[in-house]
Amino acid sequence: AKVGFTELEDVAAVHADLVARGVLDPERSVLAGASWGGYLTLLGLGTQPERWTLGVAGVPVADYVAAYEDEMEGLKAFDRSLFGGSPQEVPEAYRVSSPLTYVGDVVAPLLVLAGENDPRCPIRQVENYLAALGGRDGAPTVEIYRYEAGHGSYADDERIAQMRVQLDFVLRHVAV
Repeated sequence: AKVGFTELEDVAAVHADLVARGVLDPERSVLAGASWGGYLTLLGLGTQPERWTLGVAGVPVADYVAAYEDEMEGLKAFDRSLFGGSPQEVPEAYRVSSPLTYVGDVVAPLLVLAGENDPRCPIRQVENYLAALGGRDGAPTVEIYRYEAGHGSYADDERIAQMRVQLDFVLRHVAV
């Protein structure tokens, strides 16, 4: 199975059901998550662009090969078990499941939150994704909120600041 795609099939099914039941407005559908959820947010914006009005991705995996190169050794072992090998051994598996592969299909405005010192989702691979997204013709609005911590923050002031940034972004880009 392709990493990330099973989860996105589930998200799409729930989205379709909520739209069909009139619970969710398809013109105001925000895909948001952090860590693995941030990864799924970026992957979903690129592989299901017609479904999402906006994306908010916290500390995501954005470029799976660069993430593998820079992440902690324990996560490298996890990724090898997840994909069936390293990026050198199974490059196609990493390519298919990397949000960077689908960056050209993203149309929704996007906010990314990223820690400068994140050992799980290192900043370089987020920067690679944002450069590819912002560097293309017709690129959507993209904002990044960088903070001086790792994979999240335990400081109350920082967590409140991040929530404010997210709510402000959604309110500016989704009709109320």
